[in-house]
This record gives sequence, C-alpha cells and structure tokens, in this order.
Amino acid sequence: MKKQSFILGAFLLAVSGVICKVLGAIYKIPLTNILGSQGMGIYYLVFPVYAFLLSVSSSSFTTAISRQISNLVSQKKHLLAYKTFKASTLLLVCLGAGAGVLLACFSRVIAALQGLENAFICYLVVAPSILLVSISCAFKGYFQGLQNMTPTATSQVVGQLFKLSTGFLLAKILCGKGVVFGAIGALLGVLIAETITTLFFVVFFFIFKIKNKDYFRFVSFEESEKKVSLKTLAKQIFKMSLPFTISSVILPMSMVIDSFLIVNILKSMKFDKLFATSLLGLNSGIVNTLVSLPSTLSVAVCMSIVPYITFALSKKDYEGINKKTTLAFKLAILVSLPCVFIFVFFAPYILKLLYSATFSNSYEFNVASSLLTLSSINILYLSFLQISTALLQSINRSYIPVISLSISLVVKVICEVILLNIPSVNIAGAVISNAVCYLVSSTINIYYFKKKMNITFSFYKTIVTPFVSSCAMSLVVFILLKIFTSSKVGICFALLIGALVYGALILLLKTFSKEEVLHFKPKKQKKET
Repeated sequence: MKKQSFILGAFLLAVSGVICKVLGAIYKIPLTNILGSQGMGIYYLVFPVYAFLLSVSSSSFTTAISRQISNLVSQKKHLLAYKTFKASTLLLVCLGAGAGVLLACFSRVIAALQGLENAFICYLVVAPSILLVSISCAFKGYFQGLQNMTPTATSQVVGQLFKLSTGFLLAKILCGKGVVFGAIGALLGVLIAETITTLFFVVFFFIFKIKNKDYFRFVSFEESEKKVSLKTLAKQIFKMSLPFTISSVILPMSMVIDSFLIVNILKSMKFDKLFATSLLGLNSGIVNTLVSLPSTLSVAVCMSIVPYITFALSKKDYEGINKKTTLAFKLAILVSLPCVFIFVFFAPYILKLLYSATFSNSYEFNVASSLLTLSSINILYLSFLQISTALLQSINRSYIPVISLSISLVVKVICEVILLNIPSVNIAGAVISNAVCYLVSSTINIYYFKKKMNITFSFYKTIVTPFVSSCAMSLVVFILLKIFTSSKVGICFALLIGALVYGALILLLKTFSKEEVLHFKPKKQKKET
C-alpha cells in the first residue's frame, strides 16, 4: 500500500473541500432565490439538529478510528487495524440507526419547541441520512488511518454534486406547494447524496481490497491477533471516541441552541414569526455559509494531521510534530486572514456578486452586509479552534477541547440571551456570541498545546507576512473597484487581481522556508506489507 505525505493529504482534502464549498455556495445561491429567506430559515432550523445527531452518532468517531488505525499500523498490527475497522462499522451502524429512529420519533416535539410546528416533516425526510453518514464515517476513519485521503476527498465532491443537482431540482419542483415543501426538497437532496456517498465507499473498499491482495493475505495469517473479538475492539473505539464525541458535539449543540433561541426570543420581542425566521435564514443561510468557506482548509488540515501527529508521537519524533504543527497553523492563517480583510471591507460587494437576486428589499441586504462584516473575524477564530482541537486530540489530550468548548458554550449562551433581547442588536447578538465562543475556546486550546509540546512559531512568517500581504491586497481591490465601478465583472476582476497580489507577496516575503516548500512535493513511498 502507498501512503500519502501530510501535505499531500491535506492538499487533497483542501482541494475537495474548496470544490465542495464552492459547489455548496453555488447551490445555495439559487436555492435561496427559490426558497427565500423564510425557506432557508426553515432549512436551518432543521439542519443544526441533524448535524448535532451526526456528531453524537458518527462524525466524531472518524478521528478516533483514524487515530487508532494509524497507531496499530505503526506497530505493524495490521490484522487488529482491519478488525478495528469492522468493529467500528458495526458500532456506527447501531448508533446511526438508533439516532435516526430517535429523530423521527421526536420530530413533532422538536419542531414545536423551535416555534415552527409544520417543519416536523423535514426531520422525517432527513432522519435516514444519519445511518448512511455513520457507515461512511467508518470508511473515512479507516482510510485516513492508513494515511490515504483520496477516498474522503473524492467522496466529498461526489456527494456534493448529487446534493446540488437533486436538491435544487426537488426544491424547485416542490416549492410551488409552499416553502416547507421546498425545504423538504432540499433535504431530500441530502438523503440522496448520502446514499450515493455510502455506495461510493463500499465500491472503493472492494476495489482497494482487490488491488492490495498481498496486504490482506498477510493480514489473515497473523494468528496472534485473531483472538481479539470485534466486541472488545468496538468497546475500545467507543471509549476512545467519547472525548472526541463530547468535544465535537459542542459546536453543533451551539447551533441547535441558536435554532431554539433566536426565533423564540425575537418572537417574544414582538418580531413577526416569519420575519424572525427570515433573520435566521440571512444569518445561517447566507452569512455563515460565506464565513465557513475559508475554514475548509483548516478542516482539511485537521482531518489530515491527526494520523500523522499520532504516528510521529508513537515514534517520539517531537521535531516532526513541531514542524507539522507550525505548517498547519501557517496554512490556516494564510487562507483565513485575507478573507477576514475582504469580508470586513467589501461585504456589500461580495453579497452583490453572489446574492443579488436573493434579497426582497434593501433592509435585508443591509442586515446581511452588517452581519457578514461582523462575522468576518470568526473565520480566523474558527480555523484556530478546529486545528487546535485536532492537535490536542492527536496527542491524547482530548479532554482539553471538551473543557474549553464547554466553558465557551456557557459564555456564548449567556451573551446570546442578553444580546438578542436588546432590540437594537437582535440577530447581531448571535454573531457576537459566536465570536466570543470561538475566541475563548481556541485561546485555551492553543495555550495548553503550546505549553505541553513546547511549540515555537516564527512571528514574522506566521503573522506579519500574511497581515502585510492582506493589507496590500485590500488596497489593490479598493482601487480597482473605484476604477471599474461595482459591476459584477468589475468585482470579479478586482478580487482576482487582489488574490494574485496576495499570492505574489507571500512568495516575495519568503513566508515558507525551503524545508516547508519541500512538503508540497509528493514523496515516493515504499510499498508496505
């Protein structure tokens, strides 16, 4: 079998993630035009609950599985690695099926508590997806543990393509019956996409076994490892995944809290129910979609870095851990910081370029512009949080993200309740509360990891050069927008030139060392038996 270098694995996941986010943004633009802010509000009432159950039942297990597989492979315990995958699959099937049934049974209760009773049908539609995602997560964890990111990267793109095509088509067909049916159509697209993704992994795995017959033949003759039962391995994975599960459910839990708090609090302040739902749709469907786009890289780095750091730790390669950690943070900052500048200074232009047909009036456009500007700093905080959490999990300190996220969630809820009840702040309170949540938790994580592993950073190459380059890029974009006016073509041209200027300055200022540049070149790996 061939392993991929850390940077190649991160690159594959980043590229697929960017493609998926771009496709998702492209998808949500016409979808928002079809459903309107009210329809998107319904969609984002349902999605946080769905995402929360995914984190509890499956998504958080991927990291634990990949970490365990990587650890076993580093010890040449190939049979246990394979049996761990099988045990994990059985475990996740049980958990996914249970979570799906639970969601279906309590769909009416959840919808009523959220203040939109007729949305319960949406939960019934999306419930089967939880089982499908659970199965896919077992495959992802296995291949990532083998340091092969190709299946995950490919499946993301395939799934997104099906979600885009089927979701949009079904939403358009069903929207004539009402916004709730339009949201149902979009969620049916999610179900179809997860079905295709699961089938992709099954097919890929069988092809993988055929191409690596020698490896699996070697595995089958390791007699000393055959006595370990699947039940024992499943218990090990479950126990190992608990810290990952607890830490990974906190952010989705904050989204669930938003879905319950925002509409109900705004309704208590005499906001119309539909208007309150529209504000939730603007924040979750438009602003959060754009803010989450740059964090795609940090997510890719997180998924890629865990097995590599775990492997390096098992070999006591602390120098390698330091280098990969530094590179991970540097990549996150290089992508996040310029996006912060763009959203701070050019939010109206971004919304005009992408969502010009979405807003029914100038008030909605102005609200979305203000929220996007205010949310921009969350790009940086969220990237730091994702990477620091993954790093702590990879060195077996999963309880630290649990503590930091728990503290930040309490702070967030307190801030949100206070700020949402201030009429002049209203929906902006959710944005400010998220920023506080990400800042508090990421600060605690980074402080502990830096102290524990004695990591050193180059302040100039990690902070100064991206900041200077972002300033220059923003100035260039500002000048070009004044010259070419604010037409869509002019906006695209200005942003493209700005990106080229930013990239050129990053190279001219020698942000990457010669050794880091070598990480970008795929390494030839020897076959392993």
